[in-house]
Amino acid sequence: MITQTRDLKGERHRLTVLFSDLVGSTALGRDIESEHLSELLGQLRDIWHRAVAKHGGRVIRTQGDGVLAVFGYPRSGEDDGRRAAEAAIDIHRWVGLLRHDSVPPALMPLRMHSGIHAGTLLLMEGDIESGRYDLVGDVVNTAAHLSRRAAPGEILASLDSLGPHANFFELGGPIQVPDAGPEMPQARAVLRRSMVTRRFDATSRRGLTPFVGRDEVFDFLTGFLSEPHPASRRCAVVVGGPGLGKTRLLEEVLRDCDTDQFKLLRGSCESYVGAEVLQPFLQMLRASLGIRPEASIADADETARDALQPWLAQLGPRAETIIALASTGADARGGQMTVDGVVGDLLGFFTVLSAQGPLVLVIDDWQWSDDASRQLLEKLLQLPNGPRFILATRPRDDGTEWISGAPHLLLRPFAGGETDIAVRRWVPQADPFLVARVHAYAGGVPLFIEELCHSIAANDNDSFEMRSKQGGWIATLVASRLARLPPDQVKVVRAAAVIGNTVPKSLLIAACGSEPDPATLRGLADADFLFADPAGDALRFKHGITRDAVYDTITLHERQALHQRIEASLLARSEQADREDTLEALAYHSRGAGHWENAAHYAERAGDKAMAAFALDLAGSQYKAAMDALDRVPDRSRQQSLRWCLLANKLGMANIFDPLSLTDDTSVFEQAVAIASSLGDTGATASAYQWLGYMCYGFGRFREGVTHTRTGLEWARRLGDPRLIARTEAVLGQILAASCQYDQATALIDAAISTTRSRRHGAIAVGSAYSLSCKGSILADRGDFEGAHECFNEAMSLVEGSTHPVVSSVRNWVSVALVWQGRWQEAEQLAVEGARAAETMRSLLMLTACRAASGFARWSMTGDADGLQQLRNAAQWMERRNFHFYTSVQYSWLVEAAAAEGDVETARRYAAHVLGRAREGERLGEAMACRALAKLAARRGDFGRSRRWLLRAETSAGWRGSLRDAALNLAAHAELLALQGQGEAARKTATEAAEKLRALGMHWHADQTIRALAGAP
Repeated sequence: MITQTRDLKGERHRLTVLFSDLVGSTALGRDIESEHLSELLGQLRDIWHRAVAKHGGRVIRTQGDGVLAVFGYPRSGEDDGRRAAEAAIDIHRWVGLLRHDSVPPALMPLRMHSGIHAGTLLLMEGDIESGRYDLVGDVVNTAAHLSRRAAPGEILASLDSLGPHANFFELGGPIQVPDAGPEMPQARAVLRRSMVTRRFDATSRRGLTPFVGRDEVFDFLTGFLSEPHPASRRCAVVVGGPGLGKTRLLEEVLRDCDTDQFKLLRGSCESYVGAEVLQPFLQMLRASLGIRPEASIADADETARDALQPWLAQLGPRAETIIALASTGADARGGQMTVDGVVGDLLGFFTVLSAQGPLVLVIDDWQWSDDASRQLLEKLLQLPNGPRFILATRPRDDGTEWISGAPHLLLRPFAGGETDIAVRRWVPQADPFLVARVHAYAGGVPLFIEELCHSIAANDNDSFEMRSKQGGWIATLVASRLARLPPDQVKVVRAAAVIGNTVPKSLLIAACGSEPDPATLRGLADADFLFADPAGDALRFKHGITRDAVYDTITLHERQALHQRIEASLLARSEQADREDTLEALAYHSRGAGHWENAAHYAERAGDKAMAAFALDLAGSQYKAAMDALDRVPDRSRQQSLRWCLLANKLGMANIFDPLSLTDDTSVFEQAVAIASSLGDTGATASAYQWLGYMCYGFGRFREGVTHTRTGLEWARRLGDPRLIARTEAVLGQILAASCQYDQATALIDAAISTTRSRRHGAIAVGSAYSLSCKGSILADRGDFEGAHECFNEAMSLVEGSTHPVVSSVRNWVSVALVWQGRWQEAEQLAVEGARAAETMRSLLMLTACRAASGFARWSMTGDADGLQQLRNAAQWMERRNFHFYTSVQYSWLVEAAAAEGDVETARRYAAHVLGRAREGERLGEAMACRALAKLAARRGDFGRSRRWLLRAETSAGWRGSLRDAALNLAAHAELLALQGQGEAARKTATEAAEKLRALGMHWHADQTIRALAGAP
């Protein structure tokens, strides 16, 4: 027997997939004859083909009672999702109207259920089994899954597929898809078409990004419209790439202008399949005549006749054609798109309209205008007293001007500060580093920023880049622009996408095989893909979104070939082989080429280089890449597995000083323990347990941290390695300090510091410095502020002149100690300095802690509301990431502030967090929170509850041996006595508390205690 095999080579395409099935087909097949079922299925197929073709899609496969169709082939369009939804609506409606005598009434009307999703697929020639084309990728599975989960008559569409076009439809609420994995996209039911006709109206239904950064263009346009009788300048063109806010600018300008001074008409062009010829001018014609968009032909005809009565003499024989154009469209004169035909008729109408008074015509999306519209615009601009125009458009593909001689106003992406305002509109709790990531990835494009923010709001902070790569509408927009490029430009931009966001020209030459033609590079710049990097001999993508979307269109084999070519080019440059950027590039391209061992080697070396420069975030990403590469090595050796465990230790060192920037996930470190244990390597097992414990500590899981670190210490002692023992004892001491087990912690920390002091040889003692700061925190909590500052000073001397994050960590503890003392001004100043350093080092944990300390210090000192809001913002950053490391400190400050403002509910909410942390062993803020609740209860006259809270505060202080909290508890007791009318007892207690506070160096608190009792009876 001879078998025929298909060529499995295919092409990647960005497609929107519609999967639609007939409901109840099993019962239908059982209840009617096969011949009748065949007739019915034939009618269904006719409906599927008509609906899909009407909206510019292709039927890929029909099988029984279902259809698979795609939109975006052979060329992607940014409205592919809208087309798919429109087709689905038509299919459902037309199938519902079907009638067949053989179908039992109980099964009527027939109903479909459909699913829509978008993404990148491998498209290959099909066969009799797979259909016209064979689609490979998870997008089809997702669309089919949505279709299966849709109720009878329901259309489920992923929001990724619809993008901003979602608001052309009325949508149902969020859909909970049963049995869906974590990668299942958010979906909504498409209920019906909405009344929205303009893209801006559709996107604005979910809210608008703040209007910022357009002052110069805004002022020009308002001035242009305010000119009473423009003699020469009749047209202004607003130019900007997709998503830069052209339509939004026009809305704001027109809202600001006095439109009573002129007649304003608006129209827009569309790329949509159903767009009519001369669309913007026909829209303006109908609007001027008062014809509603939903009017029937007869109603439109009648309305147009009434409106044109005063102008019949001026229009002459054109009047009838104008009426027909308004009611039936450009076919009114058989489609004669000439000055003597339809264009001439509309020219006559707008000439008459201009004679009535100043006329302004605003047209959006002019880049999609048809030839007839451009011809009419040219003729209108030639009229001596014709209308003024404002056009909003994307740049021309060839870089030339749209209207010769007209001012072209270029919209640019947002600057960093403008992005910050926009992001906080959608994600108020966004931290500065998240804002910076959004700005870099979106390139400052307002619509892209908005889309990313919606992704962040719906998911976690760390997912938005990945979700944009996997299925976001923005990638479809980029794919539609890519499809319009000529082949030579596509080849170059794909090679550039493989290289990265920044594209050295030497690597581009290596990838392409020759130097790209200057005209090709100019074309890519004009098309908004690649630009010359002002910093050097390189090109750059405008934003990461474009680069990632282009990369996603490249087939696996083509990608691997390009990565191999670039890897070879980099290896040939021996003089640059040890540079950090070269190592990073080698790691990336080795990975892309599938050379996993090389990828692991270069990624680890790049991580080591970054660690040496204290670029810990970069180091962490490289170590993770190295571990992932080793995971892909087939039949990994024992040595490679031990290397994986070592990389886990290095990853811990890179991450431990900023766990807030991570997710609370210790699975990597748990895996290291499992691997080391299975290999029977004592040293690797000891280190793995130590780092698992340390990371649990970093995530605020102190009890787990103690357990794992104690296990690691047992293994280290079994090995007999003094350095490993000392390091593990130091870690255990730090975790016990966080758990407020101070005596054990101090003993371990002192022993570890003593051991490392004897071995120091001029290197930066990061571990010792951090251990000393932990000891300082213990002494400060216990009221030995002098001893605490001695520890802090010694810690700073060990890292003097360093930019390592441990410096900020030590400073943060100093700030906290100063806050506890009531030295507000010093605390604020030091915390502000620490926040600046944290921003430079990109440490979110230190930035959060320092901003919290400076905000609380400022509020405590002056009552400044902005300071309190700064503290709340810092807490929100932690809440958003479910972060717990030492958070009882910041939350106890929030309880204190809420109690001072008399906000009982807020105080209780923050106190619940503090008390939850106390159950984990972190009790630093417990007494402060309990004191605040005791005062609130007493002010409400609930003295029994007040005494119970104060007793808990005293218990917490006693458990920790905290003299500072004991003295503050005594001061609070004095205040409670005063509220109960026991003035003499209150004064005696206050005096005693003040003396104790002064003895501890807490002079501000002592003065406040006396001042609070000054008016007591």
